[in-house]
Amino acid sequence: MTEVITGVTGMGEEPAEPGRPRRGLPRGRRGRLLPASALVLVLAGTGLGTWAADTWPWPEDRYCWGAWEEDSGPGFLGDDDLSRTGQETAPTREHPAGSCEITLTDAYTSRHDGDEVTVNQTVTVEYGPVPKAAEARLAMVHDGFLGGDMVPLPDGLPGTVNGRGGLLVLPESCDAEDGRPTVVTLRASGTYTSGSSYTRSDPAGLGGARQAAVLLVAAANHGMAAAGCAPDEPLGVSSPLYDVPGARTPVFSASDDVCGIRGLSLGMEDTEDQIGAATRDLQTCSVRDDSADVPHLNLAMVAQPRLAAVFDDIAGERPVARGWRGTGSLGKEHAIARADCDGRPVTFLMGVSTDPDHLAVFTNAVATRLGCDPIAPTAPEGADR
Repeated sequence: MTEVITGVTGMGEEPAEPGRPRRGLPRGRRGRLLPASALVLVLAGTGLGTWAADTWPWPEDRYCWGAWEEDSGPGFLGDDDLSRTGQETAPTREHPAGSCEITLTDAYTSRHDGDEVTVNQTVTVEYGPVPKAAEARLAMVHDGFLGGDMVPLPDGLPGTVNGRGGLLVLPESCDAEDGRPTVVTLRASGTYTSGSSYTRSDPAGLGGARQAAVLLVAAANHGMAAAGCAPDEPLGVSSPLYDVPGARTPVFSASDDVCGIRGLSLGMEDTEDQIGAATRDLQTCSVRDDSADVPHLNLAMVAQPRLAAVFDDIAGERPVARGWRGTGSLGKEHAIARADCDGRPVTFLMGVSTDPDHLAVFTNAVATRLGCDPIAPTAPEGADR
């Protein structure tokens, strides 16, 4: 039975993802929790102005257009060790775009070494159509939500998720007037700073990837209701997630096949790849430097129709290069190719590197896995590319 999400209430906290601590905050003297009346909601485009917490249209202990309730499971909604404030801009029929942001802060003196400790964490939801410009759209969707650590949303929902956030493409009824799909995104970020020289990433706790999916869908349902484009039945999460990707795998030799794809080599040593989903609808992989954590290559294949619609109208009208099937283009930081594969339109994406050889090897490997003709021209047996 589908779990209909109308608010996040009483959810059990899911264990942290493998290899990732649930929380990493040292215990010491903490600030006091700010009262709920400190929350402020800004309703844009309604003429209603700024609403104080005790007069807004939903209870003062709820966030993101009424979708999330305090003390409902996820760490960021129930961690009384941190001061919590919120600010929101609700989507409306006249202006179907909005955002909500919950900020968690704390400052105290460490009992261990006397250093001044500062914690700043943020959970952000954004509702609106994808950008018009191709590079901006690829940077937002591909770079942000199609990495090797993302998994498909369950129950056929068009989007991806991990323990730090996710993206959901809304039904066609919510498309912008020019046809661009509307998406809802969720991001958790944050830093922990001790003294003057130590800072590390410390995102707000969403409770694991499945909990993040529930939070994302709840915000989407409430956002669609506010914008007047909600489907007859609310979206829901009931099925388990696709297997969470494993840890990054070291690539020691410059000639090693990265992403598990034969012939795909970046010509550099000491990198790490992370292989994500590999289904008929989605395949992802990311390659990074193993010491500086610098990205070297992001690859994705998208065939799920609504998720692929995010990339409509930006692949151009010509092939990537001579001999390629379909259409596509090579930009400064991104590449895109679209072609028919076994009767379905498939989108191939590449970021950071725009080397056409990398894209060719990836597209043809995926085409072979899906059982369709090569996308890019293939080199003769034994010939150098």
